[in-house]
Amino acid sequence: MKHVMKYFLLLCFCGIIISCNEKAEDIKPVDDDGSEHIEREPLDFQAEIEQGATFKVGDTVVFILAGNAHMVSFYAGTFGNAYDYHDQDRFYDVMPMLSFESAKSAGNNPDCATLYYSDEFDGNYTYENVKSVNWKPITDRFELSPLPEEAGLINTFSGEVNISDTFSSDTPIYFAWHCTTDAASQRTQFRVQNFTLRGVVEDNPSLSSTLYTQVATGFQWLLNDAAASQGSNLPSVSSTQLLWNGIFNNLSGTYKEGYAVSVPLELPQFNAGKDKPTVLLPMNDNTWSNHTFVYDKPGEYEVVFIGAYLDAGDQPEIIKKLTVKIEE
Repeated sequence: MKHVMKYFLLLCFCGIIISCNEKAEDIKPVDDDGSEHIEREPLDFQAEIEQGATFKVGDTVVFILAGNAHMVSFYAGTFGNAYDYHDQDRFYDVMPMLSFESAKSAGNNPDCATLYYSDEFDGNYTYENVKSVNWKPITDRFELSPLPEEAGLINTFSGEVNISDTFSSDTPIYFAWHCTTDAASQRTQFRVQNFTLRGVVEDNPSLSSTLYTQVATGFQWLLNDAAASQGSNLPSVSSTQLLWNGIFNNLSGTYKEGYAVSVPLELPQFNAGKDKPTVLLPMNDNTWSNHTFVYDKPGEYEVVFIGAYLDAGDQPEIIKKLTVKIEE
């Protein structure tokens, strides 16, 4: 009886082991996030240029892609699409472009206005201090209104002028309109409107914008005693214009002058953020077609393709770098 019991227990134990082994075969491995683990082939990705590496502006450059990547990030090496800036902000220098409209009327002071700038002004807005500043003239870069034969303020556009050299130091600059009426003369009115400083991004004009409007420049008049003693005919600044004014009949009057000085102006850099890639996907059968790109400027470009699985897991992405030279 004891032998029968031993054989029975041994058969039960073997059955349990077999049953456990069968259930273990049904257990599927999972990843750390609890999802079913899928065994993949190692990531494979290739990128090369179809013909040579030197092209002309406007040529179609063909890149041959191959492999089993689920997606590819493409950097052409152009402005806004360069791999060097994929993980850092791109700052662009802006080119300062100044323009305004001016008008003169009446009197016999045709040269009554001069535009200056300075990076030495200390911000002390008194006539005596402003007059002592080393102001640098830039009037001759612009077209100013002539003195018309008939009375009436008719605007003349100055043109839009690059004034990058005025921002050559790290300190802010100030603009100043210096206006005068000679002794024993007839006062000439002078008006400025739409005084505008734009920041132009040469590599990407769509990023260009207005830096300062006339209101934002905050011009204010500092006058000598003779100019400040003209009652209601004083020079003025409003939201739409800067006006040099005064008593018209100055035939028995003394020399009058004033400085309309701006607030400090700084030239910022434009932060366009990080460069973004163009994302490419395979065809319906999961194979890759050729990718084409046309360069519109000459230069040497570093082209980068990054192949990856959608859920990379332990499969590192594959980076391929190519150099393309574009000639005129």
